[in-house]
Parts: sequence; structure tokens; C-alpha cells
Amino acid sequence: MKFSILKEKITPEFPVYQQGFAAREYKKSIGVNDEIYASVVLLQANKTVLIIAMDLIGGNRRVADEIKKEINEKYGLTYDEIIISYSHTHSVIGLKGEEDSKPENIVYYEFVKSKLMQAVDKAYESLIDGDAYICKGESKFGVSRRYPSEQGILWKPYLNEEAIDKDLFLIKFVNKNNNPCGLIYNYACHPTTLGPDNYWISADYPGMVRKHLEKKYKGIVPVFLQGCGADVRTYITVENGEFKRCSLEEVDQAGKFLADQIQALMDKGAWRKLDMEFQTSSSDVKLYSEIWGIERWEAIANDPAEPEYRKIAANRVIDNMKKSEIKSSLPYYISLLRLDDKTCIIGLESEVVSDIGKMIKKILSNQDVITLGYSNSIVCYIPNREVLINGGYESASYITAGLAGQFYHEVEDIIIGRVAAMAVETKN
Repeated sequence: MKFSILKEKITPEFPVYQQGFAAREYKKSIGVNDEIYASVVLLQANKTVLIIAMDLIGGNRRVADEIKKEINEKYGLTYDEIIISYSHTHSVIGLKGEEDSKPENIVYYEFVKSKLMQAVDKAYESLIDGDAYICKGESKFGVSRRYPSEQGILWKPYLNEEAIDKDLFLIKFVNKNNNPCGLIYNYACHPTTLGPDNYWISADYPGMVRKHLEKKYKGIVPVFLQGCGADVRTYITVENGEFKRCSLEEVDQAGKFLADQIQALMDKGAWRKLDMEFQTSSSDVKLYSEIWGIERWEAIANDPAEPEYRKIAANRVIDNMKKSEIKSSLPYYISLLRLDDKTCIIGLESEVVSDIGKMIKKILSNQDVITLGYSNSIVCYIPNREVLINGGYESASYITAGLAGQFYHEVEDIIIGRVAAMAVETKN
């Protein structure tokens, strides 16, 4: 096998409009706390595959297609052979390309795309021979934010380990002298440590993990792949039974905590060599929603208790309904990268709740399965059946997708069923 792993700085060189947090005022960044990067993992064996990981909140489908198209035209990689993963840090912006309403953000997107292509060029130029090893551990870094109560699901810390995906996956890349050169780590947890009143550019805890790992392992390039952690926050945000907004120092502390756990796993984990016999697959499915009457949407739009973003979204749905433009399904992209018969990486669009990632792993329990939320593009939350039944913040994200009503409960069945079929189809 040949591989190349590197990072390219994509820190904005001018103020940009930050996104994330329903409670945040939409305004420009005021400075840079820590640099943000695009990381590139290029792997060559029986075929060539590319993983791109960015310290950004996300991007839309058009952006992902444009990036993949440029790579395809220059290097011949198919869309299947490229995975784009976002860390989902809320201290930067999302990529919308020409669809963005802010000229600064459009300029920034072109800057990121240019830097990405430079990184891919460098990756092809710096391929080396080596091997890869996988190791699985556990971490209690994350905490569920779905607290069950008599009043329903509350936005509070739920200190039940079974409510999160504790899996901590590492993939270590070594050169022909057996020296580590790169490290993929995968965990499922929201990078929202700094809170909505932070306007400093930051990679949040994944950036701090990277800093501490680079300090410990000279010459290694750590790459974070975000898991299905839509309903999970960091342990350090918990205080007196509530969530708090953390300082920059606390973010660094959280990063060191997870980096120390990764180091322990590096030293004492049970490593398995990967065969690196690649298979790739992708699938576009549809996730269906109910169709609510216009009166129900008008009630949301006119409710003083509703947040402003939900009123705006409801009015958008109402306008579409008046034009007979009813959206009752969401196109949903699933990608699969099989590294060998025992290992696959599943790329899922949007903000996927932890239970869906856990259910996929349970069905494919005879394999090491790395589940990625926030891959390719991000539109809304993707809830499972239990979330839709019990309610809470994650159940109501259909509104930001412009859907005519709540997702049907069968959403989880569609996703998990398709993933399971793809996993079987790609096994040798």
C-alpha cells in the first residue's frame, strides 16, 4: 500500500459570518483563536481512495459535488472514491458556494477549494510505502443532551453511558521503517464547547486534540473523522446538572483529555493490520416526511414562543405551499469505503443521532465499522424512531430542511437497511 497524509491551513484571512447555534446572532468573526485545517488522506492499493476532513461546520450537496468534480477531472477518482467529512465545529462557517448570501463567505469557499486542490496535489506527490493498523477503544468524552423527564425530553446532560456511542476508533499509518506518520481518530461528539457567544475562529476540541497529539508524536498528522454525535456534547460542558459555555482554556483541557485517551490506546491497544483491499459504494435514497396542513405551519410561524429561525423556516414552507411546491422527501447520500473484509467506513449525510450509528454497528457486529455523520453535506438532523416518538430538539429539524412535516418513523429503517446491503455487496 501507498499512502500520504497531510494538512493544509484554511483559516479565513478576513472576517467571515459564523454559523451554528440557534441562539447565536449571525455576525462576523472577530479574530482567530486557533488555526483550522483541511486534512487529506490519500490511499493507494488495488484502487485509489481519498478522505478529506475539514475543520468546518459543514457544507451543502452542491459544494461536495463541485469539490469531487474537480478532483475527478484532474485525477480520475470517482465520487464513490472520495469521502468528505466535516468536524462540525461551530466556531467557523459552513460552505454554500454561490448559494451563500454573504460575499465574504463565497470568497472564502473559493479559497478553501483552492487550498483543497493544493493539498490533493501535494498528497499525490508525497505518496510513500507503508502499512495501516486499526484499534478500537472506548471513551466517556461525550455526554447525551437528551434528558428524559416527565415533561418530555429536556436539553440537559443525561449521564447515561448507554445513551452515547463510546467507540473510539484509531487507524495508524506507518512507513516501511514502522514509524507512525499519520493517525485517523473517530469519535462521536458535537464540537460546541465554546458556545454561541464565541466569535473567535476555532477548531474547538478536535483542534486541541490535534495540537496535543502533534506535541506527543513528532511528525505525525492526526486526522479527526466526526461520528454520529448529533445529540452528544463534551463532558467539560456539564456543570451542576446543566450545560455551560466553556472558556478557551477549558476547550484546551478537553482536547488534552481526549488526546491522553488516544495516547493510552496507541500504547496499549489491540492493533490489527488492515489488508487494504478497497471497495467503494454509494447510494442516494429518499427520506420521507409527513405533509402538514398550512394551518399547522401558520401556528408555528405566529407562535411568540417559537425561536426566530423556526418562524422564518415555517414561513418559507407556507410560501412554498401557496405555490403548490410541497417538499415531502429529502435526498440522502450514503457512501461506504471498505478497507478490507473486516473494516468499513460509512459516510452519512447531515447530523445523525448516536443511536443510528450504534444500530449500524450492531447489525454489522462482525466487522469494525466506523460511522461518520456530517459527511458529504449537512442539511438537518437525522433522527431515529425513538427520537421522533419522544420529541426534543433533534426531532424538529425537519423544519430547516424545508420539509412539509416531520420525518416518518421509518427514516432509520431506510438508512440502516441500505447501509447493511452496501456492506454485504462490497464484501469479497
